[in-house]
Amino acid sequence: MWLLAGFVAATVLIALIGLVAVRSTARGFAKRTDGLKQLLIASQSQANDAAPVLPDIVRSYAVKAGGREGASTVFHARHRATLQTAKGARPIDIEADQWTGILVPGIVWTARGRMSGLPVSVFDAFVEGHGELSARVLGAFQVAGGSGADYDKGELMRYLSELPVYPDAILNLRGVDWRQIDDATVSVTARSATGEATVRFYFDPSGDIVRMEADDRPMETRGTTVHIPWHGVYSRYAQFGRHRIPSYGEVGWVLPDGLFVYWRGEVISYDPGGGEP
Repeated sequence: MWLLAGFVAATVLIALIGLVAVRSTARGFAKRTDGLKQLLIASQSQANDAAPVLPDIVRSYAVKAGGREGASTVFHARHRATLQTAKGARPIDIEADQWTGILVPGIVWTARGRMSGLPVSVFDAFVEGHGELSARVLGAFQVAGGSGADYDKGELMRYLSELPVYPDAILNLRGVDWRQIDDATVSVTARSATGEATVRFYFDPSGDIVRMEADDRPMETRGTTVHIPWHGVYSRYAQFGRHRIPSYGEVGWVLPDGLFVYWRGEVISYDPGGGEP
């Protein structure tokens, strides 16, 4: 009897210690995301380069979309989306908040969802030239993520791909190089702490951006990283205050057996003054 009581007490103690550890790790995760947001806001004061020289087709798009020079330095948006982690996997419904730099490339994205019935938290960031990703179950157990040169490139590409949704960034962003390829195609290039990243945008006859491509976004597969083509589409242009932006998008990898769309999402709120903590 005393032995059983001691076993039960020890089991309860171990469970309590585990719960405390999980909560402590979860608090550390939340603290990290808050710290990244603060760094993102602070980084916007480091815009020392001259304003970009924009192809006419890009400037026309940004102006038509409601972009302004001298706008707020960080925007906040909220998304609702489905994320598919692998072909054949069940899509995960998520809601996310995103803070986007307007003067200096930078993004912090935090998402919440459920995987196999358990709460999942994710942050995706590019701040001060570095990329970082972390996906955690219960806010504590990391199931995906990392940092380093491939994340620097991948997260910078992610930021650049978002520019059609942020026309103020198109007009104000420093340290980027725009090039017109033909009458309906442009590229934009920026540098991370470890190298360059480039994406291309494709315009329809009315001047809206409808597609994005990149040749070499890093993708993790089976414990290694490969650089493969990346593809996205923009649609459902909608008015959010003074901004007319694509409210829906899809993103996928161009694999040897075809396009795998892993992200389908919509903008549900858009706040040009949402950069303040």
